[in-house]
Amino acid sequence: MGKISKDVLIRESKPGDVGYVGYMHGKYYCTKYDFFADSEYYFLKHIVDFARTPEDGKLWIAEVDGNIAGSVAILRHDDKTAQFRFLLVDENYQNMGIGSQLIKVSLDFCRERGYEEVFLWTIKELDKARHLYDKVGFVLTEEIPNKDWGSVEIIDQKMELKL
Repeated sequence: MGKISKDVLIRESKPGDVGYVGYMHGKYYCTKYDFFADSEYYFLKHIVDFARTPEDGKLWIAEVDGNIAGSVAILRHDDKTAQFRFLLVDENYQNMGIGSQLIKVSLDFCRERGYEEVFLWTIKELDKARHLYDKVGFVLTEEIPNKDWGSVEIIDQKMELKL
């Protein structure tokens, strides 16, 4: 694992971050996984929905030396359950422990808010993220083939964590 820069900052989002998070997700998944171009709409729609109704949720941004390096969000699902969303670390900043830091901050928030469970949806192909989820105790509870991503065969995975 690479050395973490002394200038890594995990902060709450501020104006402009929501759009950048949508951009990062669209760019990453369209280029890295060859998802069709409409997938960018999917990411933008969900991050904008979050921005419009952030009650009992929060978006965090990881910065390295002043550059946005990653993101994560928690959304309220109901009084006892939160949804984990938008975890992404830019490829230039991976293997520095940033993903683990983002997960820790977001799960600490869930515990402070009194959530009893957190769930997330991911795709089977995301091995690095899956490793991080497994490490903190998320358990795979569901797998569904997803035909909405064009010619790419995707398996959606639901993971849950009891707090």
